[in-house]
Amino acid sequence: MTEPPSKQRHIALILAKDLAANLATAVLLVDPDGDLVFFNEAAEKILGRPYAEAQMSRVELAKTFKPVDASGAPIALADLPLAAAFREGIPSHGHLRIESMDGRTHDLEVVALPLFAQSDQLVGGLAVFWEPAGEG
Repeated sequence: MTEPPSKQRHIALILAKDLAANLATAVLLVDPDGDLVFFNEAAEKILGRPYAEAQMSRVELAKTFKPVDASGAPIALADLPLAAAFREGIPSHGHLRIESMDGRTHDLEVVALPLFAQSDQLVGGLAVFWEPAGEG
């Protein structure tokens, strides 16, 4: 089954999905609108649900995981590492706490990368995340 033309994915995003699927590190991919494209098995363990059960938009992502900073203050969608990477066009890093879909709390380090097919063609974004040693 192919996606409608408006939602067809760029080959770079398809290749990133293939790479993520084969990594033991938690990876989440979004399209140019910031909507969820994929997360791998390692991410499922942190996010609390298999990818097949977790299709969502960028707004739903933030509402679902309720990201907060170290002091417990909510982090606005625009201030999340992936949003910053999109906005600035360069990698971004951050520390945040989320509530997974199975109700557990996770402190995470996140590195987010904008994915460009060409210097002016944003095709999506990739976030790599992990729980610092001794947590989780």
